[in-house]
Amino acid sequence: MPLIPVKIAQPRVARAGVDRQRLFDMLGSAMDTPVTVVTAGAGWGKTMLVSAWARAGTNPVAWLNLDRHDNDSQTFWAYVVAALRSAGLIRPESPLATMTTVPTCEKERIRILAAGFSHLPDPSVLILDDFHEIDDPGVLREVSELLRHPPEPLRLFLISRIPPALELHRLRAAGLVTDVRAADLAFTETEAAAVVRGHQLALDATDLTELVKRTEGWAIGLHLGAGFLAGDPARTVADFLGDSRAVDEYLTAEVLTGRSRQQRRFLLQTSICERVCAGLADAITAGSDGQALLEQIERDNDFVIRLGDSPVWFRYHHLLRDALGHRLRRESPGVIGELHRRAARWHAANNSVMEALNHAVSAGDWAYIGKLVTGRAAPLILSAHRPALVRLLRQVPEDRLGSTAELMICAAVLLFHDGDYEAIPARLNHARRLLRRRPGDEHRPVELMRLTLQLAADRAVGDMPAVRAGCTELLALLTSDGAAGGAAVTQQRAIALNNRGLAHLWSGDLSAAVRDLWASASASRAAGLELAEINATGHLALLEVMAGSVAEAAQLAGRARELAERRGWQRTVQSVAAHLAMVLVHLERGEFADADAVLAIGRQAHYSEPEAAQRVVLLGAQARLAVTRGEPVRAQVFLEEARADRSPRARIPWLDRWLGLLEIENDLLVGRPVPATAGIPVVDGDLAQQVAQARVALAYKDLRRAGQLLVPGPATRTHTAASVEAGLLIALIADARGQAGQATDLLSDALQLAEREQIRRPFLIHADGRLDDLMHRLQLLTPESTFLAELRSEIRSTRKAPAAGILSEREADVLLHLPTMLSAAEIAGNLGISVNTVKAHMRAIYRKLGVARRSEAVTQARDIGLL
Repeated sequence: MPLIPVKIAQPRVARAGVDRQRLFDMLGSAMDTPVTVVTAGAGWGKTMLVSAWARAGTNPVAWLNLDRHDNDSQTFWAYVVAALRSAGLIRPESPLATMTTVPTCEKERIRILAAGFSHLPDPSVLILDDFHEIDDPGVLREVSELLRHPPEPLRLFLISRIPPALELHRLRAAGLVTDVRAADLAFTETEAAAVVRGHQLALDATDLTELVKRTEGWAIGLHLGAGFLAGDPARTVADFLGDSRAVDEYLTAEVLTGRSRQQRRFLLQTSICERVCAGLADAITAGSDGQALLEQIERDNDFVIRLGDSPVWFRYHHLLRDALGHRLRRESPGVIGELHRRAARWHAANNSVMEALNHAVSAGDWAYIGKLVTGRAAPLILSAHRPALVRLLRQVPEDRLGSTAELMICAAVLLFHDGDYEAIPARLNHARRLLRRRPGDEHRPVELMRLTLQLAADRAVGDMPAVRAGCTELLALLTSDGAAGGAAVTQQRAIALNNRGLAHLWSGDLSAAVRDLWASASASRAAGLELAEINATGHLALLEVMAGSVAEAAQLAGRARELAERRGWQRTVQSVAAHLAMVLVHLERGEFADADAVLAIGRQAHYSEPEAAQRVVLLGAQARLAVTRGEPVRAQVFLEEARADRSPRARIPWLDRWLGLLEIENDLLVGRPVPATAGIPVVDGDLAQQVAQARVALAYKDLRRAGQLLVPGPATRTHTAASVEAGLLIALIADARGQAGQATDLLSDALQLAEREQIRRPFLIHADGRLDDLMHRLQLLTPESTFLAELRSEIRSTRKAPAAGILSEREADVLLHLPTMLSAAEIAGNLGISVNTVKAHMRAIYRKLGVARRSEAVTQARDIGLL
């Protein structure tokens, strides 16, 4: 935000004003209420009054000048935080101290802002000038939400032409809002006399009363009336009409009269800007004396206002700017477009890209907009400024979007924002065709933007081969033509490595994924791209936990989540991988409540901007939670959803293999494992898959095959979680063969490995009578093992011992279906038996459990551990 210093600059009172102590006292008393609203039309002196009061006081003050471009929640709050930070109101311990980007999630945004406001010094004044410019429902809703329980240290002053569209009625009813209205701001006759004297004018009491009456105490009206009378001794108060047309005409005459042709032209042409500095003014007017003219005009009248103490940035009074703009349109309509074009190029050269785009839109300079977006605005697409960028791009006529390669890229940006990823390649290919007609030196920025957008779209739909190929092409382009330097190139390289790393990950090339993701995390940290660093570290954590290294995953995910929380980015799409990795860590450690809590955050972050691969991990994690909790029907819903509604281009083989393992686990839970003789291939070195197949063999009482499958083969990575479960299963096999001593030793080894990374899930899902007996024998031999004692306690508390022998095997199969919405006929179809048999089993279940209906049977079965 290059214009932050201008946005947060407090307007300077150019000359000594009228003593309005009564209003200073009113504003001083307003410090007893959390909200003060100063409401009146243009020209009532709202801003000058509050600015003078703030400068005269002792309380710390943050000032923010709002405009129509601030109607976006992230932009609005970013400027608020910048104003507080500039005023020195944000303490080091505040959540706002290290927040560099406003969260995209509304709930997270409000939570962090409320916490940050509560850490401000008491009292802290935040003044929002021109609040009437804010009409976005989202911004207004969030301000209202924060004011439901106003932070104790904050005193919020809103300066507005109209009553703010905020929910302040409860605060008003409680006496917590101070209202300063036009009637309060109206000049009394005593104050009006001081205004008149300031114009070197003497009026008798009757004329003064008449002037106050005609202007109704309106500040600008009084100044204009006094100036009107002082300009010609023959004029009378009765000659001063005081209506808007008269004010408009007199205001321009007051400022323009006596000016040279050059000065007059300067004022008219620079009125196209909401704020102006010497460099911008010189660019617009093709002159070189902008600084001298701005300072001179500021000294001459009160309608040119300096922003801040240094004479760098200025703004014209709203009424003056409107009047000058009206005259410019009337006198020289043909030059306005060119003036905006000049302003756009000055802002672009001074790194004010959004301001440059605004002026280019006003100029209708569509081709230049395309060049700005491809050459300068690429970072905005993946930033909080994207909504504002999209609003500007939607103003480009549709029939112009296909006229240049750059504008065709803009059309693809709009599709990306709308989530229409499948339509993007056609636009990008069209852009390449248009580019072929152009000189080679014009290709590079368009190609960079094309590749960046294509990568983002391919990643969103889950086309990992395309992401890998695109990243390789992008990295080659970044290192060609001597372009291997500069901060922008370093940032683009870090992002490209990030994308290629996750593409390697979901394609199953773990070694390449580790290499690229670590390189991206390091490069992102060096380049200050913390969101990219969070994303790369989060995917590294996912890789580790899904490959069985729970402790390493916990460390990586914790690091990424801590940075995200510190910056207020917990609910950004870049943080999803870290959240999901931590969910799987908690699951492996049997920490189900923690897993649920993190899952809720991860789900919210994912849906802020869904990605196909992350959607599969999210649903797979929920499925595994359900399986571990013994909820097969719920797990099946998640698993089916994970494979449904995919783009035809989705290619995520490693995740599909992971889903296959989860499906095997769920089939085992309901007692319908795929037969071991079905010839399901086992990938060499994939111990997790070997464990799943061994469990299938055990379900069919094939101890020999199960033992063979549990022998670890050559692997590039150690799968600790699978090793724990394999050791546990080998111990159970030895116990089943009557080898009690060996079984105890094997279980001891598995427990030692599990304790190292606090892995509990395998013991929870195998917590049947045989394992409990084996663990009991081991505990007698090693009573000092705290981990074993805790694990047995957790198993007893989370899984009640089943009432063995109550139900037959087939009745138990039917019972598993009772918590679902399936009818008896549907249950019969699933089990391959007749509906009458199902009904007979249901009657037997009710009788044995001592209940009368299906819902009671489910409740009772859960109480005694059958479900």
